[in-house]
Amino acid sequence: MSRHAGRGDDGPVRRSVRRAASRRAARRAGRIAVRPAVVAGVVAACSGGLALVLVAASVVVPVVRAATGEGDPLGGASWSDDFDGPAGTPPDAASWTAQTGAGGWGNDELQTYTADAAVLDGDGHLVITAALGADGSATSGRITTQTKRSFGAGTVAARIRLPDGTGLLPAFWLLGDSVDTVGWPAAGEVDVVETPFSTGKSTHLLHGGTLTAPTTDSQAGGDAVHDVRLSDGFHVFAVTRTADAVTWTIDDEEVQRVDRASTPDGLRWVFTQPFHVLFSLAVGGRWPGSPDETTPAKSRMVVDWVRATEG
Repeated sequence: MSRHAGRGDDGPVRRSVRRAASRRAARRAGRIAVRPAVVAGVVAACSGGLALVLVAASVVVPVVRAATGEGDPLGGASWSDDFDGPAGTPPDAASWTAQTGAGGWGNDELQTYTADAAVLDGDGHLVITAALGADGSATSGRITTQTKRSFGAGTVAARIRLPDGTGLLPAFWLLGDSVDTVGWPAAGEVDVVETPFSTGKSTHLLHGGTLTAPTTDSQAGGDAVHDVRLSDGFHVFAVTRTADAVTWTIDDEEVQRVDRASTPDGLRWVFTQPFHVLFSLAVGGRWPGSPDETTPAKSRMVVDWVRATEG
């Protein structure tokens, strides 16, 4: 699902051996293994945002099996960020820009994005905090590597502890670098992971324009249901883009795959072009719905590291 329209702008990667083994072991959690759901459909985009109407879809109910171990994909990353730095400081300005403001972000979201809601914690993490006000307002954070770091075919991965709460939409996603020239969805979007309803289920989607209608969102991908809650600990979320397929994994287990040959008719395969990385924590909107009395006053999306490798 796009968080771009409506505002007016915008094999696995192995982690760095610089992270101490004792710290890595201390954060290990249970591995998740699933058989993915499959969804394909078309959604119309309009000038004020997205008309979230699924025209055609097919769903295969996921089958969940138990597994153990987080998975620790190591190897030569062409770029990485361990989010080291003093507490309260922004992430590395050579790689990241905070996107700020309100306006619904294309989905009638409640939050105002602020720069101080996405900062380092001093212990090697990026922390994005969503805060709910007593008056129904909300603040949160969103950062992007747009114009600073972008990646073609290959793998992008991050180790994340997701928040859980009604009305929250944490997302780790990629957006085509051409978005400012050709627009969304023609530039393409890859949702590495989103959990709009529950951290017991994750969403993994492609968005792209069609050959005849570049403003029509042609979707492919779907949901995966897990035997543990993703908010219970850190997990490694990765996506690999090739000329023939896009594959999603969680803790080294494949949870979703879209083959180019099986995508909806007319979907332009733009997914090996340069894409940039985004982390965001939205509040409310047409997809997750509004927060309620069970939603924490403060929720945190914690990112331990992010890696990218091309080729």
